Amino acid sequence: MTRHAPFIPQEAPQRYDLLTRIMHWVFAVAIIYATCAGFALHVITNPTAWRIISVLNMSLATCLIVMFPIRYLWKFFRKEPAEIDSIPAVQISAAHLVHSLIYVLTAVVLTSGFLMVPDGYSFFGFLHIPTLFQAGPVTSHWNAIHRFGCMTLAAIVVLHVAAVLKHRFILKNNVLQRML
Repeated sequence: MTRHAPFIPQEAPQRYDLLTRIMHWVFAVAIIYATCAGFALHVITNPTAWRIISVLNMSLATCLIVMFPIRYLWKFFRKEPAEIDSIPAVQISAAHLVHSLIYVLTAVVLTSGFLMVPDGYSFFGFLHIPTLFQAGPVTSHWNAIHRFGCMTLAAIVVLHVAAVLKHRFILKNNVLQRML
């Protein structure tokens, strides 16, 4: 007869694991850059500056396209930090909804961004990445989806950052420390 050790529940970590934190901040910086660059590309008139920003924007997005499935799948395997007791359940549910929206919108923006580019693009100026379509109604369709997705993602990210700042400076709890 074998004896089994009694089940001892493990305490939830106080912050996210290293891979989650790295992916979060890589995506955060890239999304903020891409949002600013996307808006700037509509007003930049210097062709050289426009091309540099555009190539950097598409190249970073290409890196995110590769990283996104890893980030998304990892969320199902990682150990979640303990919930903060002072945060009401309805706010926790709202935060989960916002995080899900960020994932969905990121996927929409990355996919539509790739599909809207006609005739391929330069990856950091070193490698030509072919795309599926030539300029026309299909790329115009994906461009419209991309623009709507970008604006919606930007709004949701602002909401996310505002919530984090509220938790940090008004409620003074450890929400931010969980991702540092």
